[in-house]
Amino acid sequence: MTKNHPDVDKYIAGFPKETQKLLEEVRSTIRNTVPEAEEKIGYGIPTFTLNGNLVHFAGYKNHIGFYPAPQGLEAFKEELSKYKGAKGSVQFPLDQPLPLDLIIKMVKYRVEKNLEKPAAKTKKKESAKSEKLSDEEQVSAHIKKLEPELGKIVEKIRQIILSTDKEIAEQIKWNNPSFYYSGEMKPFDPKEYKRDIVVMNLHKGRIMLVFPSGAKINDTSGLLEGKYKDGRKTVIFKDLEDVKSKEKALKDVIKEWLKLVEKG
Repeated sequence: MTKNHPDVDKYIAGFPKETQKLLEEVRSTIRNTVPEAEEKIGYGIPTFTLNGNLVHFAGYKNHIGFYPAPQGLEAFKEELSKYKGAKGSVQFPLDQPLPLDLIIKMVKYRVEKNLEKPAAKTKKKESAKSEKLSDEEQVSAHIKKLEPELGKIVEKIRQIILSTDKEIAEQIKWNNPSFYYSGEMKPFDPKEYKRDIVVMNLHKGRIMLVFPSGAKINDTSGLLEGKYKDGRKTVIFKDLEDVKSKEKALKDVIKEWLKLVEKG
């Protein structure tokens, strides 16, 4: 059981003796019902917490205010119907016995609801984790969303690239299928894109491959095009037949790229 919080002691001490007695009665009832809860002053009034705010209570001129959260008020609205209420609270008159059994039931209800929070979050995380697709599945899902003819061409290019070397892996990067070297490498600045082999650019149906470090590749086939200051090179495919005719050249270019890898 946690110790009394001095700020709550000070709060209660500021009321007349009879009100203090009722406030201490509410306080001890809550504490005995859920001894593991912590107490503090929250929103200027005594508050018990357990996986978040549990309940609040407060002293007033003519009543004790009890705050079991809107869901607590809704769950016990019939039993609370004989009491006045304010926003988020129920008012227990000072000249009537406190309904301690009802307070206990509301506190237990709030404990149950608060303890559901971590379980719900864990379940949600586990569900999200189980639903998360692998890199390969993400690429497949991306291709399936394309127009059928475009999808066939992209899938053919995908298979050509992946079949070139077993250490080539794939992922979705820059919102497009991307292929990279998955083996061990010496440390390098990520801004150099030394692991990225080629990225597809499918803007408006155009089929372009972008080699971020293409300028370094010894391309004897003339497949790679473009003169960019950042060192990239590109390849544009018109259709499936164009892909098939350039298959060998594409594989050769990738093999030349792999020769540049600084393996760890």
